[in-house]
Amino acid sequence: MQAKKRFGQNFLTDKKLLEDLANLINVVAKDKLLEIGPGKGDLTKNLINVCNSYFGIELDKDLLVFLRNKFPKYKNAFIYGDILKLNPSEIYASNQFRVVGNIPYNISSPILDWCEKHYEKILDMHFMLQKEFALRCAGNEKTSSYGRLSVICKYLYKVTITKEVSKEYFSPIPKVDSLFVRFSPKKKEVNQIELQNLKKVTGALFNKKRKKISNSLQDILKKESINNLDLNLNLRPDELSLNEYLQISKLVMNDG
Repeated sequence: MQAKKRFGQNFLTDKKLLEDLANLINVVAKDKLLEIGPGKGDLTKNLINVCNSYFGIELDKDLLVFLRNKFPKYKNAFIYGDILKLNPSEIYASNQFRVVGNIPYNISSPILDWCEKHYEKILDMHFMLQKEFALRCAGNEKTSSYGRLSVICKYLYKVTITKEVSKEYFSPIPKVDSLFVRFSPKKKEVNQIELQNLKKVTGALFNKKRKKISNSLQDILKKESINNLDLNLNLRPDELSLNEYLQISKLVMNDG
């Protein structure tokens, strides 16, 4: 089964690596699992027999047929579709579920948006991501990869890089290495007003990443509120912690 470029497919086939990844996911019998793009089912076979309930969503119709033939006992577990259009209530009506996937780079951000949308239903996510994107997800104010995505991810999740995976393990071989990343939700439910204000603030500040925050704050805060900030206004956006961003967001919310 050849990889198709239009689907951004890069398959993993190394048996030892796939076992290591399955161990990092640590699926147990009670789990309900959703795998995004099972591909040829090489990771799937380490998961599907272990958990209580498994679904794999696949956009490639040829691979869907392949998977149903490979796992005849579970053929109804493989569904055709685009993850970004899936309403998880169609498969897991009321229970929380776990998400796993080897994610094509071009839809990494949209998939994180989808997970955010269904945040309260998701127990955790384990994603294979291209290294640069993964480092942005896991970044903090002490790392060079820190940016807007880092702040939002840090607000929503504990982000843990669990394994580095060389590009040589993929077929076809991509241009860059990957990281296997665990996203563990920090909250039971998200304060949407706080989150939207955090997005507004990070958007405004990182849009002028090279400038001091004093320049950008004037676009989103009243002068009096800026004066009330217990912050060094000479800092740049990539020098602020999550808590400092939340402090600014609170004032934005109060300024209405």
